[in-house]
Amino acid sequence: MVGWSRFLLGWLSLAAMAGCTGPSTPARVGTGPVRKTIILGATRLDPPDITIGTNDAIGFDSTASQPLQVEFIQPSQQAGKITCRVTDPKQLERGEKPWAEFRPNEAGHLTAYVPPGAFPSTCSFAPGHYSYRVRMLNEQSRPLEEKLGQEGSITVK
Repeated sequence: MVGWSRFLLGWLSLAAMAGCTGPSTPARVGTGPVRKTIILGATRLDPPDITIGTNDAIGFDSTASQPLQVEFIQPSQQAGKITCRVTDPKQLERGEKPWAEFRPNEAGHLTAYVPPGAFPSTCSFAPGHYSYRVRMLNEQSRPLEEKLGQEGSITVK
């Protein structure tokens, strides 16, 4: 009886270890785009340049202690090329949607103010090359014009 118990315990242990290992690559759930994240900071872009596929989306996560401005600066005509949407509108409290989205500025460039943490919008792109600028904001939530900001690029193939 002891031999049978050890045999069964051994098989159960192996089955438990195999179940815990999981797949070696992350699984893609559903048919939505794969979200890749760019980490922003007062002096950080990680990665500064990224290449994605047309089925991928970009999200932003800020490590800065104050909001940052993210502005897509190239191409100059962005309509129909960049689509940014709130990932899960149900997570937003009433009145939060205006700050949680990218909106066109006076130059027609999509711009957002990204607070610390994960930004609730993601962007997808038509094939091409895109540039964006990240700037620190002053106390009135305006970009610091005397600082050029950091620039990054997104290539979509």
